[in-house]
Amino acid sequence: MASTITRSLALGVAVALSGCAAPLAPPPAVPPTALEMAQFWVEPANLAERDLFAGPWGLEYAPDPAAGYVFDAKKKQGFLGGFSPGYTVKGPDATEWSAKQGPEAQAEVAASRLVWALGFHQPPVYFLEKWKLSGGTNPGEQTRARFRPELKKELDKVGEWGWLSNPFRATEAHRGLLVMMIMLNNSDLKSAQNVIYDLKRPREGAQRWYVVRDLGHSFGETGKFRADRNDIVEFETEAFTKGVSNGKVKFNWSGFHKELVSDLTPADVHWTCERLGRLSDRQWQDAFRAGGYDPALAERYIRRFKQKIAEGLALR
Repeated sequence: MASTITRSLALGVAVALSGCAAPLAPPPAVPPTALEMAQFWVEPANLAERDLFAGPWGLEYAPDPAAGYVFDAKKKQGFLGGFSPGYTVKGPDATEWSAKQGPEAQAEVAASRLVWALGFHQPPVYFLEKWKLSGGTNPGEQTRARFRPELKKELDKVGEWGWLSNPFRATEAHRGLLVMMIMLNNSDLKSAQNVIYDLKRPREGAQRWYVVRDLGHSFGETGKFRADRNDIVEFETEAFTKGVSNGKVKFNWSGFHKELVSDLTPADVHWTCERLGRLSDRQWQDAFRAGGYDPALAERYIRRFKQKIAEGLALR
């Protein structure tokens, strides 16, 4: 009986979410100042020097692959939890880590590096091919995982922000970030994925960050429910755009809040594609190397991304 109720509740929520589009809040009456904008996005001073292997926090914060990690809790999955399995664990120095496994582990790290390359803030995330867990019901050597440290003394989560209403809505950077989500095939645009952090000291121009986090729903297919993540065949074969109509780009994108992407223009696509086009081959390779991708597989993802960039720049 309980499982029937749970399934009915899940179906009801799914139907509600897939119904009418939620209303977009109007843009802020006064555009954000440069200092306010820095909480969301900062143009990289020297994009060519960004290390997309080490990422925005460098390797100083990376997990030790040879260390043992102690079980603290198992990640919830399914209707009441996330898509991917994983754990909360503690390292030798008592640092708490979120360890995400499954197909999102690689995708999240590589996607995070590319989003940061555009100038959007990102938390420290790293990839481990294998690692050791003690405690819990499944101790021993574990499969590949995304590791994210909880740095509450430096990076304190204080809230969430929504795509439909935020201080930066309708700015070039906000619209460009939506284009980036489409290019990644990330259709998981929920407020729960977006975090507001307060920093102990200013970093990248601001002491408060608005971050799009948990980017694991990338490099696969778009879709509202259980879409394939980190699937090169889906990523290579799914279309990016379907032309321009009345000055608006028509995207091949399936996700919640389609109203967010229905108003984007060729200029918005150019904003993102021009910046991605400045990345060197080494930076592209480093972004996927950070996610533990085999070089041959990484090259296929990079080739498809460059095809999307060329397609975006050709829009008129």
